[in-house]
Amino acid sequence: MNNTTFSFTLLCTLVLGGCAIGPDYVRPDVNTPETFLHTDENRTTQRNVDTQWWKNFKDTSLNRAIEEAQTSNYDLQASRASVDALLGQFDQAKSYLYPQINANGSLTRKGVDNASSGGNQLREGVTSTYAGSLSLASYEIDLFGKVRRANESARAALLSSEYAAQTLKLSTASSVAASYFKLSSLQGQIDLAKKNVELSDEIVKLNEIKYKHGVIAETILLQSISEIQNAKATLSQLEASKIAEESTFNLLLGRNPTHVSTSSLTAIVLPEVPSALPSSLLSKRPDIAAAEQNLIAANARIGVARAAYFPSIKLTGMLGVQSLELNNFVSNPARIWELAPSISVPLFSAGRIAGEIKTAEADRNQTLALYKKSIVSAFNDTDNAIGQTTKAKEQLSYQRARTEAIHKALEQSILRYQVGTISYSDMLLVQQQWIQASQQHLIAKQNALITTLSLYKALGGGWSDEQTPPLPDLLPSGR
Repeated sequence: MNNTTFSFTLLCTLVLGGCAIGPDYVRPDVNTPETFLHTDENRTTQRNVDTQWWKNFKDTSLNRAIEEAQTSNYDLQASRASVDALLGQFDQAKSYLYPQINANGSLTRKGVDNASSGGNQLREGVTSTYAGSLSLASYEIDLFGKVRRANESARAALLSSEYAAQTLKLSTASSVAASYFKLSSLQGQIDLAKKNVELSDEIVKLNEIKYKHGVIAETILLQSISEIQNAKATLSQLEASKIAEESTFNLLLGRNPTHVSTSSLTAIVLPEVPSALPSSLLSKRPDIAAAEQNLIAANARIGVARAAYFPSIKLTGMLGVQSLELNNFVSNPARIWELAPSISVPLFSAGRIAGEIKTAEADRNQTLALYKKSIVSAFNDTDNAIGQTTKAKEQLSYQRARTEAIHKALEQSILRYQVGTISYSDMLLVQQQWIQASQQHLIAKQNALITTLSLYKALGGGWSDEQTPPLPDLLPSGR
């Protein structure tokens, strides 16, 4: 081979070695609004993701519950194990970028006895053979980027799994908080039902006295007895609902069955939602990041599929020493080497390679659609959460005013019934309205908390004026 041919071959090898078959990933353009529909776009300011958003509810019991769930929830433990498994797969894929070298050593001892009998011409005695070698496993020279594309796909799959784990972590924290709020609401409704039972019991005792003195008919006494039984049935139903919700809460925290204590619903602070939130907050949503990593992986698999059209060059080799004597093995051994390059060129695949490329491209297109859908879904989820939060707070304000008014009416109605200026049915109507208003006030507070919780979740962790670190990246940037 002359110098010109050698230089040309070397240049081709370097050029081909520096590129990779298949399309390079470019982030797709997705038409997204700069602000949310239900916020004041004129007052939008830059904000950061709050990684401990649940602390804004100012409830220490809730904080402890979420922190416990982050370490004890079995779904999160399984998710972390899945990430570790993918990290191992990535290490395997990355290892194929480099030669695999193994060290080998051996000692063989062979003995021959009675060599002179029977006309044997064997050398009598014990022979030892010492050998050592370094062997190069079958290493594929990645001229066309097949291994690099596979490594790129494995890296993206690993990051997608990490972002999926963060999505699950966010979802678990939201589920714990939602269950906690429901338990607090149920406890408030149970306390309200107990007050209703006590009030109904007092009315029954009063009606028994009035009936004995002939002030009221027996039907009124029986009606009041019916009401107290109905109040007790409602109390029992609420207690059953709390038992079921405690089971859900304990499972989220990885606990065995136990009673759950919560703060009063009125003591839980309802965080103030800023009137203007920038849409850039959604860039930190882990589900969007996971969808993009899936797209990167699918894009890289196209390159892996296309590389099957090109030759595959593999190299194996061995360099070793051998000696019959141990001292010669150290000082002057026999040297052995072996080099065995091989090349595989696809000539006819009957459409198999074309089919694999078509499948990879279709998978990329499907993943692209899912990526765009995740972005559009994030904007719709957030806009809906912002609107629902605003309306839930309005409803809470109306229910609070209603409850305060009907409570005053109840106090007056009980006094008037005791002195006989209104009928039992009139007093009972006001009592039922008070129970209904008080219960709806509790449910309105619960809904306001949960809609705020949904907004935190939709934004990938809420908002904060403090500078917070970005989502962790397991690997250095770049492919």
